[in-house]
Amino acid sequence: MGFFQKLSDGIYVIEKWLSIIFTFIMFSSLVAGVVFRYIVNYALQWSDELAIFCLVWITFLGGSIGIKKQETAAVTILSDKLKGTSRRIIISAGLGILTLFTAYVSYLSITWIISPSMKFEKSISMEIPMIYPNLIVPIGMLFITVHSFNLFLISLSGKEEL
Repeated sequence: MGFFQKLSDGIYVIEKWLSIIFTFIMFSSLVAGVVFRYIVNYALQWSDELAIFCLVWITFLGGSIGIKKQETAAVTILSDKLKGTSRRIIISAGLGILTLFTAYVSYLSITWIISPSMKFEKSISMEIPMIYPNLIVPIGMLFITVHSFNLFLISLSGKEEL
């Protein structure tokens, strides 16, 4: 097992735990919002915003998990008809393009996160710096880049069937 395989597996474990935590927080904040609105007669201003931020984190983490487990939607008309080396070349090319794309989006998102304007943005209800909810964009894209690069290396080796 190579370095990128171990890195991808470690990231996958982190993603699973973060997804569980954010799902619990999202569910709890929505339940609290309903309870406070209809039982206590006091609307929580922050519960919906917190749930939205958690949903965004869950979405990026879930997308990365989908890449890792190869359970994302894919058009496989061409690769299904090919066999052997030609199939491996097509799959490797697709994974290479995915890796380059996600690496580029990672670069752009890091540039966006470290921009000076990000320091001054605050969320409306909770008034937290928006850098915290927005951090999932570069984190998620970096995770996807690692997973897709690992799959790219596996496809080049030809040892495992993708």
